[in-house]
Amino acid sequence: MAKGTIIEQLRRYFKGKETFSREELYAFYTQFKPELKETTFRWIIFNLKKQQIIASISRGLFTLSFKPFFKPEPDKSEKKIFSVIEKQFSTLKFCIWSTRIVSEFMLHVPAKHIIVLQVEKEALEPVYDFLKEQKLGDNFIQPEEKEIKRYIYESEKAIVLLPLTSKSPLQSVNKVQTTTLEKLIVDLYSDKKLFAAFQGSELVHIVNTAYNRYAIDFTTLFYYANRRRKDIDLKTFLKDKTDISKEILND
Repeated sequence: MAKGTIIEQLRRYFKGKETFSREELYAFYTQFKPELKETTFRWIIFNLKKQQIIASISRGLFTLSFKPFFKPEPDKSEKKIFSVIEKQFSTLKFCIWSTRIVSEFMLHVPAKHIIVLQVEKEALEPVYDFLKEQKLGDNFIQPEEKEIKRYIYESEKAIVLLPLTSKSPLQSVNKVQTTTLEKLIVDLYSDKKLFAAFQGSELVHIVNTAYNRYAIDFTTLFYYANRRRKDIDLKTFLKDKTDISKEILND
């Protein structure tokens, strides 16, 4: 049977199913290739994902409804900060993003935004001192609640330095290392004091909108949440409060 025809049948076969498992996909292909080997099946999955026919949303769980990936465009300030730090600390692993990128998911958008700069823990102090010399904004390093309330969201250009969790899921957008959607959701949930404006019903709306609009890899999300020791609490929150399929969250 022609390759195109199999893919057409695959789309009809799984049409209307929000998700389907690896086992279900394997059973579908063995209709045409009864002796299908595991190595060949892995290659089939790789190609289906590459062609954006299926998308992985959790370990061994897929969907046909392909959604675009979240690619937040850094603004001029973020590009400038990233550039000077990259030049000064050439081997440093870090990322930069702004709470501005959360606005598209929100009902009540804050009047001011902050730039979040996450760097390797050992480099926090040197980067902080360097940024103060550059005078690119008002710099805060791992701020306490009092500092957050009094100064950060009153600043016209706040830059908050935080430690970067190892193995954080990052992406490069226009040569700027920034957050992924999976990391963004976990960070908003985890840093409740810094991101107070994004909690409660607002966070529920943010997650639901993000889930409906973009592709989310929940294996990546929960791996990072585990690195931050928030995986159990976050999974409970997503199960109890959001519209995300329980099949995905129970995987």
